Amino acid sequence: MQSAHNEKTSNHAVSSKEMKIFEKSEFFKKTSYFFMKNAGRKIFLKIRQICTNKQPIIVLCGPGNNGGDGFVVAKHLIKNGYKTQVYSLINKNDYKGDSLKALKDYGEKIKKISSFKILKNEIIVDAIFGIGLNRNIKGYLKKIFIKINNSNNKVISIDMPSGISSDTGKILGSAIKANYTVTLHAIKLGQIIKSGKEFCGKLELTDIGFSKKKMKSNLLINSPKLWVKNLPIKKNFHHKYSRGRVVIFGGKKEYTGASMLSAEAALRTGTGSVKILCSQQTLPIYSIKFPSVLKKEINNVQELKTFLKKEKITSMLIGPGSGKNKKIKEITKAILKHVKYVVLDADALTCFKNDFKSLYSLLDKNKIITPHMGEFHKIFPKVKRNISTVDKALSAVKITDSNIILKGSSSIIASHNKKLVINTHDSPELAVIGSGDVLSGIAVSLIGKKKMNPFLACCAAAWLHGDIAKNFGKGLIAEDIVKGIPSALKRLKE
Repeated sequence: MQSAHNEKTSNHAVSSKEMKIFEKSEFFKKTSYFFMKNAGRKIFLKIRQICTNKQPIIVLCGPGNNGGDGFVVAKHLIKNGYKTQVYSLINKNDYKGDSLKALKDYGEKIKKISSFKILKNEIIVDAIFGIGLNRNIKGYLKKIFIKINNSNNKVISIDMPSGISSDTGKILGSAIKANYTVTLHAIKLGQIIKSGKEFCGKLELTDIGFSKKKMKSNLLINSPKLWVKNLPIKKNFHHKYSRGRVVIFGGKKEYTGASMLSAEAALRTGTGSVKILCSQQTLPIYSIKFPSVLKKEINNVQELKTFLKKEKITSMLIGPGSGKNKKIKEITKAILKHVKYVVLDADALTCFKNDFKSLYSLLDKNKIITPHMGEFHKIFPKVKRNISTVDKALSAVKITDSNIILKGSSSIIASHNKKLVINTHDSPELAVIGSGDVLSGIAVSLIGKKKMNPFLACCAAAWLHGDIAKNFGKGLIAEDIVKGIPSALKRLKE
C-alpha cells in the first residue's frame, strides 16, 4: 500500500461489517444523507487536488450509497466549472433512499452505463460499488472494467475500486484498477491485502465528520508506535552475553546458506552471541564461511538433548535449511520441550505435515511460527482455504496458543491471545529466496527474557524487514536485507 495522506491518523483496518456497524451508530446523531453530502464534498476536494488541469470528468454511479456519493461529487464538479458527465448502472426510477436524494439534488442529465465510451484525457470517477460487494462482476460491466484498465485514463475510486472485496482484497470476477482511492473514515482490510493493495493505487484517507470515538476493530496496522519502546537497545554496561545467546540449528550440508543468513541477521539486529549447531559434515563449511559465529557439533538427537540441558539459551531458531525428515521432527520436538523461546520456520514446520497435532501440543505463548501460505496449509489442513488471511492467522493461534507471522504481501501477525496486526510496510522485492531466513533471524534476535515478548518481536521484525526492502529498491537479494539491518535500526532511532 502506498502511503495514505491522512486527514487524521489511522492505525487500524476495518472489515465491511465493522464499518457498517460504526456508520449505523453515527446515523443516530446526524442523518445518513448529511454524511453522504459531506463525503461527496470531501471527495470532490480530493479530486480537485489530484486533477489540477480541470480535465473533463466521467462519474460512473452504481445502485447504492457509493453511487449516491458519486452524484454529490458530480454536483460539486459542475458547480466548480468541471465538464462532467454522469453514467448510472440502473434506471433513474430504481434509485432509493439517500442515493435517490442525491440523484434528485444533482438534477442534471445522466446516461446509462451501458452506453459509456472512453475518450482520451477524461478522468474517470468510479462510484459503482463501495464496500460490501460479495458477487462476481460479469457481462457488459466486466467488459467496461477491462476497457477502463486498458486505457491510459486516470481513475479515482470512491472508498473501494469496484470489483475488489473490501474484506479479502480479492478480485470478484473483474475489478477497476484505480490510480487513487479516496476512502472514507478508515482504511478497509481489502485495500491493503491481496489484489486490493495494487488496485487501490494511492490511498487517500478522508474524514467525513464521523465522531472521533474509537472504532471497534481487531486489526491494527503495523507501526513502530506499537513496539519501538520495547526494542532491545544496547547499553554501555552490556556485554555480549547480556545481549542474549541465540542458538540456530544448522541443517543440511547443501542448505548451510539459509542458517548463515539467519545467524548474521540475528547478530546485526543486536543479539550478542549466536551459536550454530552443525554436524561433522557442515562444521568445516561454517568455520570457513562464518568465522564470527560460534559452532557446536551435534550429530544425533541424544547429543542435542544433552546440549539443551546444559547450554544457557535466550532463544532458538530451527527451520532454515534444516531439511524435512523424521530426524528433524524429533530434533524440533526436543527443542520445543527444552527451550522457552523458539522460532519455527520452513522445514521445522512442514516436517509435521502428517503429525500436525503433535506440533500443536508443543507450541505455546512463547513460541513463534513463520509459515508462508503453502506451509500454512500443510500444518493447518483443517483451516479453510477460501477465508481471509486474517481469519487464517486467527484460526492458527486459536489452535496452537502461539504467535504467528503468516508471510506474504501484507503479512498477518497474530498473538497467542488473538491480537492482530497487518504489516503493510513491505515491498514486492521481498519475494526472493532467503528473505524468510533473514526475517526469522531478526525475530529470534528480539525475543527472550528481558527482551521483547514474541508478538511485539514479530511486529518489529516484519516492519524492519519491510523497511530495508522499501529503502533498497529493485534488485534486492537476501544478503542485501542482512546488510540493511544497521541502517534500518538507525532510521528507527532517528
